[in-house]
Amino acid sequence: MNFKQFIQDYFTFSRNERKGITILLVIIFLLAVANKVIFYFETPAKIDTDLLDTARSEMNLHNDSIKNLVKENNLFRFNPNTIDRGALDSLSIPEGVKRNMLKFREKGGKFYSETDFRKIYGVTDSIYNQVAPFLVFETEKAKQTPSNNQSELFLFDPNTASDKDFMRLGLKEKQIQTIRNYQSKGGTFRNASDFSKIYGISETQKKILADYIVIGEKENVKIEKVAEVAKIQIEINAADSVELMRLPGVGDKLSKRIVKYRDLLGGFHTLAQLKEVYGLNEEVIRRIDEFVTVDSKRIRKVDLNFADWSELAKHPYIQKNIANQIIKFRTKHGSIQKSSVLLDSMILNIDEYTRLKPYL
Repeated sequence: MNFKQFIQDYFTFSRNERKGITILLVIIFLLAVANKVIFYFETPAKIDTDLLDTARSEMNLHNDSIKNLVKENNLFRFNPNTIDRGALDSLSIPEGVKRNMLKFREKGGKFYSETDFRKIYGVTDSIYNQVAPFLVFETEKAKQTPSNNQSELFLFDPNTASDKDFMRLGLKEKQIQTIRNYQSKGGTFRNASDFSKIYGISETQKKILADYIVIGEKENVKIEKVAEVAKIQIEINAADSVELMRLPGVGDKLSKRIVKYRDLLGGFHTLAQLKEVYGLNEEVIRRIDEFVTVDSKRIRKVDLNFADWSELAKHPYIQKNIANQIIKFRTKHGSIQKSSVLLDSMILNIDEYTRLKPYL
C-alpha cells in the first residue's frame, strides 16, 4: 500500500460524515464559550465567616480570623464563667471558641484558672497568649484574699494582735475565731510558719501575710524591718530567683517561674508582662511594683536571620507556626533587613508584631 492509497482509505470522509464533524465542532465551540460566559451571570455564594473561623482555629492558624481582619482587636477583662452571650460577641475571639465555651458551661463545666480556658477546643497558643491576661476568676480562694478596699497590710504579732487588727488585715470573723480557739487552748505562735498552720486561712492570705509577721520583736526591731523592706530595689532582668524572693508575696516557686519566663522572653520590657507569669496574681504585682525596676537595655534580641527553628519556636511570642513561616520567608527571600517585613508579609498580625517588636 502506497502513501496516497493510505490517505484515501483513512482520511477521506463521505458527505454525511463531513456534516457530522462540522456539527460536532460547532457544539464544542458553543460549550467552550458558554463555560466562559456563565461566570458573568453567576452570583457568588455568601461565605460563612463563623464556620471559616472555626476551621482556622481547628487547623491551628495564628493569623487573624476573617472577621478580625476588618475590625480592630477588642479585648477586655471578663470572667469566662459568668460572661453573657452579648458581651462575649463583642470580644475578638473566634466564633468557634465562643461556642465551645458556652457548650462547656451548659454541660456543667467551670473555669477555675487560665489553664482550664486553654483546654477549650479551638484555643490555640496564639489565642491563649492574647486572651489569658484578660481572664478573671472568682474562686473561694479569691474571695478570702484581702482586697485593696477591705484590708490594710502592716507588721503584726499574731500573739498580741487584737480582733480589730486581724480585721484590718482582711481576715474574716470565722478565721479570727479559729485563731482565738487555738490561743484559748494554750497555743502560741513561735514563728511565721506556725501562723500558716491555722485552719481556714487561704494559701494566698498566708503568702501575703507571711512577710508582715513579727514574733515577739521590740518596736525598734520592727522599725528596722520596715526600713529594710523599703530599701528593696530589684532590677528584674538581672535578679536571680533568690533575690526575687525578697519581694513581698514572692516565694520560691514564683521566683523561679519569673526567672524561667524571663529567660524564655529574653527579658521583660515592661512590668505588665508579669501578668503572663503563671500563678502571679495582680495583688502581688501591685505590692511589688514599687520595689522593681525594668532595664530594657538588658533584653536579648531574637536574631531573625540566624536563629534556627527551635530557637524561634521556644519564644512565647513566636512559637511553632510563626517560626515555620519565618524560616520559609528567609529561605525564599534572603536575609530580613527590617522586622516590619514580618507585618507587611502577613506573617504577624498587628497585635503579634506589637508584642514582639521590643525583641526584634
